[in-house]
Amino acid sequence: MDFAKPRPGLIDPGACPACALVKTLGAEVADTGDPELAARWVELDSLHAELGHPWDRRLAR
Repeated sequence: MDFAKPRPGLIDPGACPACALVKTLGAEVADTGDPELAARWVELDSLHAELGHPWDRRLAR
């Protein structure tokens, strides 16, 4: 899922705190190569992709 791509609906990915955390953590994983941090990033990324943006009132996917 491309978190930078605009989605229709109430939440702008640029203003989503979860998207920002996923992006920041991904950059840190790329910089450090830490496998434990990478595992946490994958988990967070997957969870956010499944649940969507916080405060997004559209129907669940």
